[in-house]
Amino acid sequence: MSEWAARLRALVVGLAIAWAVVIAAVFASRIGFPLELEWMEGGSLHTALRLQQGQAIYPEPSAEFVPFLYTPLYPAVLAVLGWVLPLGYVLGRAVSIAAIGAVAAGLWRLVRFEGKPRAHAAAAVGLFLSGYVFTFRWYDVARADSLFLALLLWGLILLRESAGTRRRAVTAGVLVAAAFWAKQTAAVFVLASGVGGLIVAPRLVWLYAATIAAIDGGGVLLGQWLTEGQLWTYIYKLHQSHAFNAVRFWRKTWGMFLHAAPFLVVLAGLVAGRWVSEREWRKEHVREGRWRGPAYWGVMAAAGLLVSALGYSTQWAEPNAFMPGVCFAAAWLAVVLPVGRGEAPALGLVAAQLVFALVIEPTYQPIQDRGLAGLRDSYVRQDPWRTIPPAGLRERAAGLRAELEGEPRAILALHRPWWSVLAGGPGHVGSMGIHDVPKDRQRQIEADLAAAVSRGDFAAIWIDGDVPGWLRGPLRRRYAAGRQLAGEERVLPMTGYMSAAGMVTPWTGVQHEYVRKRE
Repeated sequence: MSEWAARLRALVVGLAIAWAVVIAAVFASRIGFPLELEWMEGGSLHTALRLQQGQAIYPEPSAEFVPFLYTPLYPAVLAVLGWVLPLGYVLGRAVSIAAIGAVAAGLWRLVRFEGKPRAHAAAAVGLFLSGYVFTFRWYDVARADSLFLALLLWGLILLRESAGTRRRAVTAGVLVAAAFWAKQTAAVFVLASGVGGLIVAPRLVWLYAATIAAIDGGGVLLGQWLTEGQLWTYIYKLHQSHAFNAVRFWRKTWGMFLHAAPFLVVLAGLVAGRWVSEREWRKEHVREGRWRGPAYWGVMAAAGLLVSALGYSTQWAEPNAFMPGVCFAAAWLAVVLPVGRGEAPALGLVAAQLVFALVIEPTYQPIQDRGLAGLRDSYVRQDPWRTIPPAGLRERAAGLRAELEGEPRAILALHRPWWSVLAGGPGHVGSMGIHDVPKDRQRQIEADLAAAVSRGDFAAIWIDGDVPGWLRGPLRRRYAAGRQLAGEERVLPMTGYMSAAGMVTPWTGVQHEYVRKRE
């Protein structure tokens, strides 16, 4: 090993440690944020609460509840843990943070299993953690994505290691099947892992596949029976009503990946060029079977990128869809990093990407709008306050939460259904749920909520942005304007919709409180 390669190995390890410290500090600063870090966190908690109370989580759509269009494992985990720990934002985020720790450990393990040095394993972990901003700061929010990714990755790791070991093949099948029950996009990886299994464990792939078929296929049939046919409606049929954005699938997703990881694009090109040009080296790898690991993780990286493109192309999707692509691309690149000749420039590119992601935030929209003419405006310096809640925002959120948790009263907050629970109520349908169901059901839910507002069933109503048309009349008759939070006075999420970090065009809506008129 050359002196330069040794130095660059040490640099990559140091940068990976720096990223781990940064991410740990970010997680610590965000886990206790008093209200939503991401606007749909409360819906996950509401589902978990209904499980605790023995209520249906895939019922007929109503003003009381419409579930997210996901499989139920994540809220089920929260419901179980919520018997011991307080069910709330902190618990939901803690599960996601633990899952991210499991992903980091899995990346380390899979690279070391392929016989690569510690610096290459550190590269995989660092590159995954450095995707935090690119995926819109999603790793630590109370949503299912991180748990799904951890289960999926560890299942695929055990499949890679399962040659000649039936127990490991079965365990791999259990974990990948569980990933489907956390988020149904795992189905693409089920297919991809069948191909990968033929590469690394051809004699046991049937056992792996049979395990998944029993758990996922049998589970869906059981779920259909338990929910009187509603499970499949929510986890599949309603998705088909969402518009598909072909531009995002064919162009924007790939542009965003290339734009956010320019040094890794060059690295992938170098690796591919070596495989094509160095015939004897390629023959040696094939003869000795050393191609299996890179090929297996290459299949998973391709599946991760495909899942990212499919997910991001769905109506209302966020860049959390990119998490599988970031994870499995990091795994594959670390596995194929050269050792010996060519290692120094490859590690230099990894180090450059880790530094780049630490100081620069990619903003692709200028390129989307103006082509290459927008390139100069498409990279901005990292602003930590777009990630870490400022003291003023934390204080406003704490004050509003304390008010909600004061005297029990009925609250309607269409974008924040958990506020009803904080105020001592049962929860209610959220804005996303209203828009997920067919139009006739949507109109019925809106009519039921409008009737409840007309009766004055709620002590207070919170609306983020403009009041929807179907609610304006009843609201005007029975409620008076209370507070209006605008500009810096708003209590906004830190991730995704409405957040400063999650909107291409800043969200300028006002948060309105309406209070019931006195009789």
